[in-house]
Amino acid sequence: DIDADFVKRVLPGDIIVAATNFGSGSSREHAPLAIKASGVSCVIAQSFARIFFRNAVNIGLPILECTEAAERSEPDDVLEVELASGEITNITRGIAFKAEPYPDFMLELISAGGLVEHTRRKLAISD
Repeated sequence: DIDADFVKRVLPGDIIVAATNFGSGSSREHAPLAIKASGVSCVIAQSFARIFFRNAVNIGLPILECTEAAERSEPDDVLEVELASGEITNITRGIAFKAEPYPDFMLELISAGGLVEHTRRKLAISD
């Protein structure tokens, strides 16, 4: 379901929890850019549109696929995410979930802020 008041309520560090095929539609990176610019720290969904997944990683927006977390979380639940291990904890409900952790190279991209910043850092090191 769409939360019509999302823009008014979103705070830095919030996590979006969604159902299937999140991010389907445009192939441009504007959707993940807008989400990241709003302060969202992570998106958890049952599944993502592939192009959205790639664009999100390329701009440094952490996203995790975890059906159980998406199905068992409610609006306003407080979640905590550990990207390196793929662990998602629903603090409100006292339950933990496991998503597929990112490989190291993808963690580097995300922690650098995306592909462009990662490349800038690599080029600066090689100078």
